[in-house]
Amino acid sequence: MKKNVFLVFTLLIAFYACGVKSAQKSADAAHAADVAAGKTIYQVKCGKCHPAHDVKSKTIDRWNQVLQPMIKEKAKLTEADGKLVEAYVWSELGVAGK
Repeated sequence: MKKNVFLVFTLLIAFYACGVKSAQKSADAAHAADVAAGKTIYQVKCGKCHPAHDVKSKTIDRWNQVLQPMIKEKAKLTEADGKLVEAYVWSELGVAGK
């Protein structure tokens, strides 16, 4: 009986761990797709008015100053496209959770 309970418990933990790993891989893949889409939007839309600067050429503080006005007022991106551009910029700068 104890062996069966132990076996069931072990299997439940294994299934849970696989599910968590799989969910993390899916989230990572979705984030990578968002970053790639954001990079394309950045290069195309931002590159219309000025060269699409190397993201790392500006500090995080500077991006905090210019990113929102550029997204909303200059490039007039949709909210969804703006979030993709932000995902790209913050990913390039190594900023998590922005």
